Amino acid sequence: MNKTAANRKPTKKRSALTAACFCLLSAAMLCSLAGLAFAPSNQQHNVALPGYAVSSYMNNRARQILADVTGTETVRVLPYDFSVPDHKPAAANYYTEDGKDCYSDSTIEVKCWHESIVNTNKRHVPVYFSEVTIKHASQFRRQWAFGDYNAKNYQYPSNIFAGTNGVVGMSADFYKHRKYGIIIQYGTVICDKRSPYCALEVLTIDYDGNFQIWDDTELSNRIAEQGADDIMLSFTFGPALVKDGVAMKESHWEKQRLGELNYTFGRASIGQLGERHYLICTVSNPGMCCEQVAEVMQKKGCITVYNMDGGQSGTILFKGGVYNEIAYNGIERAMSDILYFASAE
Repeated sequence: MNKTAANRKPTKKRSALTAACFCLLSAAMLCSLAGLAFAPSNQQHNVALPGYAVSSYMNNRARQILADVTGTETVRVLPYDFSVPDHKPAAANYYTEDGKDCYSDSTIEVKCWHESIVNTNKRHVPVYFSEVTIKHASQFRRQWAFGDYNAKNYQYPSNIFAGTNGVVGMSADFYKHRKYGIIIQYGTVICDKRSPYCALEVLTIDYDGNFQIWDDTELSNRIAEQGADDIMLSFTFGPALVKDGVAMKESHWEKQRLGELNYTFGRASIGQLGERHYLICTVSNPGMCCEQVAEVMQKKGCITVYNMDGGQSGTILFKGGVYNEIAYNGIERAMSDILYFASAE
């Protein structure tokens, strides 16, 4: 661009367009705020949006209006609540490539596959992976059995997943199996109870989709001091398997009592590879110890990895059902919760 063009004053037509965009943005924000304040909810178990979520939602809503006016690309935000995304994954978007089962649209890419890896006992183990990339952190979601945190009964992970319109998912931390842990949904602290047996590590996901692992005492104190508005989701099972790109060793979890971590059992974990880029892993019979799972995930490029409830609970969910070989008897275990990734188209 030459200097004359760069220094040229905007025409009245361009100024008028700018003013129109500003008016539309202002109107959209006011209407959205009114909707948040007065529209009746059709979701029985919604969590009220905290300030951070409202701000994030409003900013993205404004970007959508601006995109409609200017023709620029934007990213749709899914509601920060327990509601189910509007659309099911499109059948035409499933395909197979290089031996991997895939799904792709403009907002999400998924690749699922399995490998045979030799464990520390020199036995071949089926290990299943799902690599997920999403456009916006709101596509990283959680769902309870029967859609209710307080539900008295459990569901098979595939049944929970079938009701979400998710593209891919996994069994989560089985929070109802314990009476302790720190559970946060969109800035709302649902449970904040420390284990009486040992310190636990908690996984949090922020509104940019980034993982952070906390000592439960540290996180509980932080919530007491400044709240949890900037935390989108949290899970308590653990421990951390990879931190800052370094695979953890047995000594890291020597006081951890959950999960029989040093034995070769079925496992489930989730790691972050990069910006809104994740890797799910389940290990079937004859299993692996957590130290080996940490090494496998670190070699796959994960910078942070968190251990979820494994064994018969470890499940990858894809194409409406169970994708992996479930450890032990191959039958799903009824659980209280899953996490999943949804399309935002």
